[in-house]
Amino acid sequence: MDSQRRKLPNQSSDENKNGSEMLIRRIHEPTALARQCDVIARIRCGRIVMRSGVLDRIESHWMRHPVSVAQVWWQQHFARDEGDQCMLDFHIPRGMPRFITLDYIRSGRGTSYRTFLGACRVLDEVARRRSSLAIVAHLTNQQLSDRLMTRLGWHRHMPHWPGRHFIRRFYDGHPDPKIDRYLTPVMD
Repeated sequence: MDSQRRKLPNQSSDENKNGSEMLIRRIHEPTALARQCDVIARIRCGRIVMRSGVLDRIESHWMRHPVSVAQVWWQQHFARDEGDQCMLDFHIPRGMPRFITLDYIRSGRGTSYRTFLGACRVLDEVARRRSSLAIVAHLTNQQLSDRLMTRLGWHRHMPHWPGRHFIRRFYDGHPDPKIDRYLTPVMD
C-alpha cells in the first residue's frame, strides 16, 4: 500500500519514493488534522489508523474495500494484530452524502480501549467536518456489546433486519469529539 499513495504537501520526501503513488492520500501529522479540514471533509472512502492511543494517519482511498465474511473469519483466527492498533474503514454511500457507513473495524488482542475509543472519536470528527447526519454500522462481532455501543453514543437501528445494526445520529448537532488527546503521544 505504501507504493500506492499520493504525496500530500505536509509529507516528507521519504514518504513519496515512487512517482506512481496515486491511490491513497494520507494525513499523518497530528497538526495536519487541523490544517486540512477541507481535505478531510472530501474523503469519500477512508481508513483511520490509531496506534498506541494516538492517531497515526487518515487515509483517503479512491474506492472502498468490501470485506467478506471469509476475510473476517480468516483475520479473526489467523491474522490477528498483536500490537496496540485499531483501523476503521468507512465510506460515504452513493447518493447519500450526509451519511457515513462504518464498514470494518480491525483490531488485535493488544488493542487498548484508549486506541479503540480514539479511532471512534476521529470518525466522529470526520462526520463533524462533513456535516454528516449519522454514521451507520452492521456489527457481527459479539465483543462489541450493545452496552458498549450505547456508551459510545450508538443506538440499535432497523431491529426487523437480520443482524445487529447501529446508528450514531447527529441530527441535533455534533458534540466536540475532543480528539486533541489522541493527536500527541501520552507522556508517562
